Order: sequence, then structure tokens, then C-alpha cells
Amino acid sequence: MSVVLQPGTYEGTIKSATIYEAPSGAVMFQALVDFDGIELRGGICLIQKDGTLSERGFKDVKTLYGWENWDWGKFDVEPEQLAGPAVSCVVEIVTTDKGEYSNIKYLNVPGSGQSLAKADTKSLASKYGAKTRALFGGAPAAPAKPVAKPPAPKPPAPKVVAQVSTMELCWEKFCQANSGKGEIELYDLWATEVKRATGKDQNDCTPEDWGKVSANILPL
Repeated sequence: MSVVLQPGTYEGTIKSATIYEAPSGAVMFQALVDFDGIELRGGICLIQKDGTLSERGFKDVKTLYGWENWDWGKFDVEPEQLAGPAVSCVVEIVTTDKGEYSNIKYLNVPGSGQSLAKADTKSLASKYGAKTRALFGGAPAAPAKPVAKPPAPKPPAPKVVAQVSTMELCWEKFCQANSGKGEIELYDLWATEVKRATGKDQNDCTPEDWGKVSANILPL
């Protein structure tokens, strides 16, 4: 980790973006922002961990993309397909036991003064669709046609008993190990740590993968 940008406000361009649902239940819009060749990640909170919708967060993301209505399905694309919008970012310097590094503290719509594993969009639409329709209007989306699932593969013959865990237990342990960090920073580091331990995104992890994550959680 290193300091690549000094504290201040910088104009950048979104290079890729997606949404994540944290184990706590919070839902974040996360973007990789390019500042003339320097790339940092930043986020906007959409749904707080207690289920409260962040009206400002939804409106900012809609403004970035010029959307009139909110549709969770717009995120069912590759992250690079959401590239392009210009953003204004407040950058800070974060100090850890591994050194100092640049971090996007707030990711804003240009000209605004806002103080900031991939989510399952169908699940989000089911959980929060009524709330977002009440907030922005619009009719419920037509239910998607069910897709036939291939037969489940036969389990391999048992070899050794591997350590297993769950995403929720790993997240709790991760937060405890890094209790000095803010919530947004934890979300940002979480995906990296899961990838480092398993080589997978969190939505693809098995109980054995979460066992690897649990065994590798250390203070960052």
C-alpha cells in the first residue's frame, strides 16, 4: 500500500462498477475510479445494515447514470459495462500498521458536496423492490422465467476433513480483527481478503472456502 494521491478533491471517471451486499446486510455501490492513470476504489451506501434505504445514495447513483427510475437489473452486467460516468471524489490518507495509503472517503456526483461478495440483484429486488418502488415509483418488473438448473454433480469421495465456516462468521471475525477501521473501508478490504484466501468472489465460496478465509483472517 502506498500514497498515490494527497488529501483533496479530485475529478475522475468510473472505470467499472458493481453492487455488493455485505454480510451485515448493507448494500453498497462500488466503483473503480480512474484519476488520469491512478485507480482507487470508492463506494456509495444504498441500504444501511438495518435495512434503511439511503435516499441520497440512490439518487446520486441515478444521477451518475442519468436513470429516471431505479432498476436492480441494470447491475446484471459485467462491471466494465457500467464505466463512463464522471465523479468527484474526496481522497484521504489512511494509516495502518502496514503503512499509509490513499483512500476515497466520499464518492460524489460532480459538483455536489456529499460528505461516502457481488450482490444477488434478484434477491435485492425481492427484499427491497417494494421500498424502492415506493420511493421512486414504477410498476413491479415482470418475474423472470425460471431457468432449468443442470443436475447437481455427484460429490467427490471424501479425502480429509477440511475446516468449514460461513460468510457470517468470517465477517464477524474480520470486523473484530479490524475493529479500528470504518465500515466502508471494511467493505472494500473484505472482497480483497476473500479473494486472497480462496481465489474466488464471495458469492462463489463454499463452506470449505469460508474455512480458509477464517484461518487466514489477520489484522490489516
